[in-house]
Amino acid sequence: MRPWFLALFVPFLFLAFAGPATADEGAGDFIRELAANVLPQLTDPATPIDERRARFREVLSRDFDLDKIGKLVLGRHWRRAKPAQRADFRMLLENYLSGLYTNRFEDLAGLRIKVDGVRDFEGWSMVYTTATRTKGPPVLLDWRVDRKDGAYAITDLVIEGVSMVIAQREEFSAIVLQSGGLDGLLLRLRARIAG
Repeated sequence: MRPWFLALFVPFLFLAFAGPATADEGAGDFIRELAANVLPQLTDPATPIDERRARFREVLSRDFDLDKIGKLVLGRHWRRAKPAQRADFRMLLENYLSGLYTNRFEDLAGLRIKVDGVRDFEGWSMVYTTATRTKGPPVLLDWRVDRKDGAYAITDLVIEGVSMVIAQREEFSAIVLQSGGLDGLLLRLRARIAG
């Protein structure tokens, strides 16, 4: 083998066997922390529902980017919304999600979440996890985690390939179209929260 060929071949060989670059594990650690320390507080059936709801509100405002989720969920309707409608929707979305998911957390008692991997994109990561319970098969959960101002925040949860943001967008968009506008969705959300 000639020396000039070695000079070209050795770096290529190193790259070929070095394997893929490792992902930034910060987003994975963020989800691990959430699963280990926050989820058990929310799913403990011995904790009164009002206390769990208050804790979940804290988690929503701290660990989820509700402003971005609101924009994603409303989609094209966000661009047409007036500032007062956007602010109203943001508040109603938080109340709606808080009520919707707090009532379901008791069913998740004993849930264990294992981080399987992280894939980085520009400005955000997808954290791939497997959730297991004492009953039922494992469930694949993929968390979209955005980086904003040096912190991590969840902007979507994909359950067995179904994006919660897209599913919610389709539901809300249908309500907007049926009710003749965004104000109809706001009224419907108020009714759901009150009921």
